[in-house]
Amino acid sequence: MIEFNFKYALKSAIGENGLEVTEIRSLENDLVQARRNLNELRRNGDIGFYDEISDAGMVAAVKETADRLFSKDFNTLYVFGMGGSSLGAIFLKEALGGIFRDSYNDNSSRNINEKVKNGGVFHKKVNVIFSENIDPCYIYNNMQNIDIEKTLFCFVSKSADTIEVVSQFFIVKEMLENAVKNYKDNLLFITDKKSGFLRRYADESGISTLDIAKNVGGRYSIVTAGTLFPAYAMGLNIDKFLHGAISYRDNILNKGVFENNPVYSLAAIIYLYYKQKKRNIFIINAYSDYLREYLRWFRQLFAESLGKDLTSPTPVPATGATDQHSQLQLYMQGPQDKLIGFFCLKNFCKDYIINPSGFKEYDYLKDKKLSELLLNELTGVELALAIGGRPSFRITVDKIDEFTLGELSFMSMEMVPVLGMLLKINPFDQPGVEKGKKFAYLLMGRRDDSMPTELEELNRLNNIPDLMY
Repeated sequence: MIEFNFKYALKSAIGENGLEVTEIRSLENDLVQARRNLNELRRNGDIGFYDEISDAGMVAAVKETADRLFSKDFNTLYVFGMGGSSLGAIFLKEALGGIFRDSYNDNSSRNINEKVKNGGVFHKKVNVIFSENIDPCYIYNNMQNIDIEKTLFCFVSKSADTIEVVSQFFIVKEMLENAVKNYKDNLLFITDKKSGFLRRYADESGISTLDIAKNVGGRYSIVTAGTLFPAYAMGLNIDKFLHGAISYRDNILNKGVFENNPVYSLAAIIYLYYKQKKRNIFIINAYSDYLREYLRWFRQLFAESLGKDLTSPTPVPATGATDQHSQLQLYMQGPQDKLIGFFCLKNFCKDYIINPSGFKEYDYLKDKKLSELLLNELTGVELALAIGGRPSFRITVDKIDEFTLGELSFMSMEMVPVLGMLLKINPFDQPGVEKGKKFAYLLMGRRDDSMPTELEELNRLNNIPDLMY
């Protein structure tokens, strides 16, 4: 369950920098229209994340492929993907690491190759690692720490042509050819069903594949095989995760936009603070170590969906209580250009009782829980910000498990495009990213008829002397 508290975004709490409830409610017609627009895109098949979470065939393919490939002597899954092709799986791995670590990594009572299916969970000791960048030193160190023969190398690319993923494939392919007899058995491509280099090569070479639906953008791919395959391999109950997403989808879409439906209030508040209050920085601050990777995933979803046409706030992740000692000074007394969203847990899976026996000055901590200190520090920051007329809101996740993370993921994927509709932009394209890719292609030596403008711009800029010291 997810709870929302918008108290410290209201004028009654923080003064003239706050919003009136009537201002938020005044956007009801715009929110209804935004939802209609998204429903129409869904009906037309232009966006697929609403329905991908219900695709039983996709889920079955993920499980069957994992069961088949890990019936071999693999003990490591090495995933190569950029942006949304890896951030979702990393978020789920880090969030759920504290939950299934004890049972999942305990092999005292079962053989390393034992496989048990139980309610959507795959159990085998598989070390899952990610390369979400092309830092050669990082990749080299990873390669030194794995047994290449016992590693399944998974390349995730929605387009099947992502230059970073393809380049890493060529490097891994060469290593495998020199080390493994039937090296193609060590490969899995998760990519477009029909087109692109990786798809063509897989079809020609008999390499295992899983499909990513064409109408699900990379930043929404947390609900596709690109995330669900590594999640299943690492021990996550993907059925429970998807059930959480489906439950949240059905709950919010079957209600009016202000009928106990805070996702739309959240979109309205962010919109009003940006457009009316000139809050162009959106701090997303997690008071839980297990939600830090959620922030990185959410940042991409938000920035890549909304950052265009000279509009949208800039999302900036932070972690509490850590960043109270590094960024809070700026938030408290810096420019009045920020809206802060706090994300926290209600129930922690483990806790400690503080016992300051013998240290009288700390008697007030006696028998308090460590989680109480963390959450009271958050409340203290909220109060201090409110006194200074600085807006914030809080989103509370009741606990970390697969179902709740499914809810949190779908909440985010609904709120962001609704906010995009309020901003009157297309939340599903990424023209700025494509421009940078074209320049990278040119710098690496690629020449074709698709980049004449970029080639002209590159030549012009290359003729300007560097200013270096």
